[in-house]
Amino acid sequence: MNRDLFQAEYDRWFAKNGMTRFLSPEFRDRFADLTERLLSANEQHNLTAIKDERGVIVRHYIDCLTAVDGIPRGASVLDVGSGGGMPSFPFAVCRPDLKITALDATAKKTAFIAETAAALSLANLVALTGRAEELGREPAYRERYDAVCARAVARLNVLLEWCAPFLKTGGLLIALKGKNAEEELAEAGHAVAELGLTLLSADPITVYEGDEAFSRVNLVFRKIAPISPKYPRSNAQIQKKPL
Repeated sequence: MNRDLFQAEYDRWFAKNGMTRFLSPEFRDRFADLTERLLSANEQHNLTAIKDERGVIVRHYIDCLTAVDGIPRGASVLDVGSGGGMPSFPFAVCRPDLKITALDATAKKTAFIAETAAALSLANLVALTGRAEELGREPAYRERYDAVCARAVARLNVLLEWCAPFLKTGGLLIALKGKNAEEELAEAGHAVAELGLTLLSADPITVYEGDEAFSRVNLVFRKIAPISPKYPRSNAQIQKKPL
């Protein structure tokens, strides 16, 4: 990877998207190192469908960071279905005050996250291998996190049942969604009520890439009450009959 070209693309698109506060040499170098590792590992492990540097900068880093300011300072954060580490890596790089756990069911992905976090000296990021619907029932993880986030994982009525059990009462659930967010939110009304959640915001966001722009919506919920111990159900039940 040509780091000078990466720097130019990084500076251009972070500025274009109004994120000049992330244009420090430290952030830029961390993201350059992360991009090198991500694209190299992706050749073997299929961590992401995005395979060019601009796409990684805009559609991973900038896209994820649209949600970072909503997380309380010093929060413990669980990233459900982290995949190749998004949004865990951008959050960890730009918010060293956060304590982030990247959860994924695929061991090769969590291995990449753990190895890369160590290589980038991201002491605030750890990886956890497992299934959300199983770990959400375990005392070690249930209602232990100040914030839970998820991006490109599942439709909202399924995602909420996977995520809500991990949240402390009063905690935040942040779902990074695309153009179908409004439809998914309407579909998930029963799940929101059943899982002790209330919607705080559903703000539309525009992210710019090249001559194009794409729309995002970050849905932010607060957990206002404990949920029934029957949740989460088995994944077969969740998929067959979403809330």
